[in-house]
Amino acid sequence: MRRQLRMMWFELRQFASVPYFAQLMVVATLSAVVTQVLAWRVWGGDPAVLWVRSGIIGMWTVSTCATGILGFERYKGTLVYLVAGRIDPRRPLAAVVSSVSTFGLAAMPLSWAIWTALTRTAGVSMSQVPRLIGGTVLLWFACLSVAFVIATVFVLTPNAIAYESLLLAPVLIASGLLFTQSTPPAWLHAAGMVIPIHWPIDMLLGNRETAGGALATWTNASIGLTVSLIWMAAAWTLGRVVLDRACRSATLEVV
Repeated sequence: MRRQLRMMWFELRQFASVPYFAQLMVVATLSAVVTQVLAWRVWGGDPAVLWVRSGIIGMWTVSTCATGILGFERYKGTLVYLVAGRIDPRRPLAAVVSSVSTFGLAAMPLSWAIWTALTRTAGVSMSQVPRLIGGTVLLWFACLSVAFVIATVFVLTPNAIAYESLLLAPVLIASGLLFTQSTPPAWLHAAGMVIPIHWPIDMLLGNRETAGGALATWTNASIGLTVSLIWMAAAWTLGRVVLDRACRSATLEVV
């Protein structure tokens, strides 16, 4: 566990040192907050919902980088060393992918800071803090599980980075992020329930699954955690297949 944490910390520093990733998070979060501030001044609403929604957009925008993060390692020439090490290659690869979602966590406090600076309001009450902290941790774990799956799938193509933008809006819409004042279509809601980030987003925004109080919130969190674990198990299994192609069948480029 200690070795894994060291690898994760190292990869996080490497990821944060790339200006593109930092700019992506800042620009996505800033633009979302500015839009929410304009909407708030015109129509009003719960400030906590608005800046949290912006933070979620920033987190997920960074998480889509998982699509091409292993391809980026291949471009740098380091993927071959990650795959050919002494330990299970899935562990260093998991450390690389985890840096994406972990770095995305910075979008949440950044969103709150921008909101506070622009509106001169706190944007959150003390009673909301426990739910926001718990929901943010669950959202990070959910983004991590999705990042593992898409990184494993898209490493099979050298053009993975081109697909990042295709994952951004559809997943956010299916997750229910935009349906705080209305009910999404039944088919869209059903599709979103299999996406891990749907559950913590619902918890953070107080949508209909968590409208029933503390019990509904805990139920929501438990389901979200279960769905995320299922996605992680799928990524772990799929990773074995992909690495078999890389190390034995020699059908996957690692250099």
